[in-house]
Amino acid sequence: MNRKYISAVTPLDNYILQVDFVSGSRLLLDMKPYLDKLRFRPLADPQLWSSAVTNGIFIRFGNVELSHDELLTMAEEAH
Repeated sequence: MNRKYISAVTPLDNYILQVDFVSGSRLLLDMKPYLDKLRFRPLADPQLWSSAVTNGIFIRFGNVELSHDELLTMAEEAH
């Protein structure tokens, strides 16, 4: 079975990631607090930031990948 959770992803200004889910929900995730972490540091490059794509389960920015579950965990964390 091939489940899809994410219908669209849009990298917005100021490192806000807009994620639209197949359920109709929308998440606006502030990625700025993560840009100092080694894994997400490449996203500070505007060209890489704007390259976000999804296959319905993962969001990819070049070699940087986020899963559906990871996005939800990040959204629940307080910074």
